Amino acid sequence: MNSKVTVTQCMINKQGKRRGMTGIETAIILVAFVITAAAFAFVILNMGFITAEKAQSVIATGMSEATSSLLIDNSVVANFANVTGGSQSDICMTKLTFYLKLSQGHSPIDISDGRLVATFTNERHHGELYNVNGTIMTMTCVNGDGDTLMEVGEKYRVDIDFTEIPNDGVDPVVVNRTDLYVHSYETFRVELRPSQGSVLSISREVPAVYVAVMSID
Repeated sequence: MNSKVTVTQCMINKQGKRRGMTGIETAIILVAFVITAAAFAFVILNMGFITAEKAQSVIATGMSEATSSLLIDNSVVANFANVTGGSQSDICMTKLTFYLKLSQGHSPIDISDGRLVATFTNERHHGELYNVNGTIMTMTCVNGDGDTLMEVGEKYRVDIDFTEIPNDGVDPVVVNRTDLYVHSYETFRVELRPSQGSVLSISREVPAVYVAVMSID
């Protein structure tokens, strides 16, 4: 009788131990799942924050590049040669003058020849204007502190002297010197490319010319 009770009690104790072990193992598995899910959620959230920051940076950069930071402050004035005593095809545009300012809301722009690229294109040639020989394109501070940083409220005068362009300073190389110049009824483009911000493009068609100096807006 006593032996039967002892066997029964042993079996009960073993079953209780097994249930206890099963509960502990289940708890460990659940804890492992929770830790794994938490780590995975942290990674997902972190990637989301990084992606959002990059998206904001891209949007801000795109907005900065899309809006032109340089603006023309007045008319574009051109000087012409061979105005009298010839036909319109003999007239040559020898110089351009215009004024630049910085649009509102933009950071200062470095306008030194190492940071600003200026190009000229007509119907026959294309070339760079700034820092080719130091005399083709000049920028003079009209009002401001006179350094190479253009800031809001400052104004610079830009003078482009096409007579200073060497024959090998454009592509293709100049064979006939008159082909370098823009004539009446022809189009041209001057582009200013700052290190930051969009390109300022000045495109004009020269009308019939009867005076040596005229606005070509």
